[in-house]
Amino acid sequence: MPFISMRCFLSLWAAPWLIAHRIEGHIPAQKRMIQRKVEMNLKRITTKDCDVAVIGGGPGGLAAAVCSARMGKKTILVERNGFLGGTATSGLGILGYLDRQGKKALGGFAQELIDRLANYGGAIGHYPCPVHNSITPISPDWFKVVAVEMCQEAGVEILFNNELLDVTVESGRVTGVEVYGKCVHTLISAKVFIDGTGDGDLAYMAGARYVSGQDGTGIMQPCTLMFSIKDYNLEEFLSFAENNPQNFGIKEDYAKGYTPSFFRSSPGHCFIGMDDLIRKAKEAGDFHVPRNQFIYITTPVDGILAINTSRITEIDASDPYQLSRGLEDGYMQVKELMAFMKKYLPGFADAKLAGISPTLGIRETRHFLGVRRLTKDTMYAPEMMQEAVAQSAYNIDIHSGVKDHIDLTPIDKPFGIPYGCLVPESLDGLLLSGRTICVDSQVFASVRVMGPCIEIGEAAGAAAALGIDAGVDMRDVDIKALRSVLRKNGCLF
Repeated sequence: MPFISMRCFLSLWAAPWLIAHRIEGHIPAQKRMIQRKVEMNLKRITTKDCDVAVIGGGPGGLAAAVCSARMGKKTILVERNGFLGGTATSGLGILGYLDRQGKKALGGFAQELIDRLANYGGAIGHYPCPVHNSITPISPDWFKVVAVEMCQEAGVEILFNNELLDVTVESGRVTGVEVYGKCVHTLISAKVFIDGTGDGDLAYMAGARYVSGQDGTGIMQPCTLMFSIKDYNLEEFLSFAENNPQNFGIKEDYAKGYTPSFFRSSPGHCFIGMDDLIRKAKEAGDFHVPRNQFIYITTPVDGILAINTSRITEIDASDPYQLSRGLEDGYMQVKELMAFMKKYLPGFADAKLAGISPTLGIRETRHFLGVRRLTKDTMYAPEMMQEAVAQSAYNIDIHSGVKDHIDLTPIDKPFGIPYGCLVPESLDGLLLSGRTICVDSQVFASVRVMGPCIEIGEAAGAAAALGIDAGVDMRDVDIKALRSVLRKNGCLF
């Protein structure tokens, strides 16, 4: 059969339509669309091959990609946004660096990240907190810069603005993914894939088993749209709080020392309270957000506070339509909360909106079943601690998905996260990172925050590299060797 060029093929294929155009004055719109799709599919497909492909460039995905590349593996990091960092770009401070006694719990990549940020003024250190154990304020914009810098230094290839479209599974092993961005389909093959999507989109599309929401109910913790403000008077606000103690929302014994004096003395802190003012605003019809407390977090940027008070309940953010509705609700809540602050909060009458998070803060969606499942009852079990490749020092912090309150249970010391929690029960070639790992609802409420997620990501990246070097499946990675590598990197479990 003689060779026919692509241009010749397309011209012959389109000829009847061109004749119709001359006769009828136009080519039907549907046929024009089909023709363009054929041309795109024929001309706009790219293939890439690597050792490790990380899908999702949030805090955990970033750590996984950089760690894998530093261990000599050709690594691709796919991110659907035009920046890396995920929740770290929302203005939210990072939790989990210190335990309840003020002892450092996270080292390795997690600490290196803060040191890098501090070099640019994008972090101001770790600050003990009576309620949250510690707060590490960060600059969202400097995080974006430092994330790219670290990837470039390690040799990670970043694909920005690319969305996961499809996953190839062969004989129970993930072997490839298809991503799409700017009219280009990219087919990526890799020896190991790491799911850093937050919602476990890669694992879900590969057919991994999972449960959604909290054990027994399926209810998911609510979402939040973070935003930031400027032109406020914090001293006026704290003086009011000092003279009106009924406005402190946390009165439990564990919050001893959580006072205006503490807030004044700590550049890095998270305020929770103003219950009485919110109650009055609700009675007046000025507050409809399903939240009973006002929350702000200090930032390294002078004059900027991050507001963590919006609350979008009863949505499954792994569903695109519910996610879209959640964003709509979030934007409207920003408007209402700005009006509330100006009218009701002393020191905030002149507050101005300084920025809104580029993404919705999602606390909970899918939990995948793994080789190991860590529960509240086994958090400190010897066998779990012996297999730990990361740890969490944050409290069990459950935001009600249907009501307006938070249930917080302090933990006195860090607990280990065993490697098996990162390994899907029945798929090879895939590791879980971040909040998708296999844990129960209580443990999840601790490990879901950014600090532990960064360390989990580092463990996933190192495990992928070790598994490739040893020629074994991810479930057969030598855990002792993995723990040794991570400890040499500075991890403290």
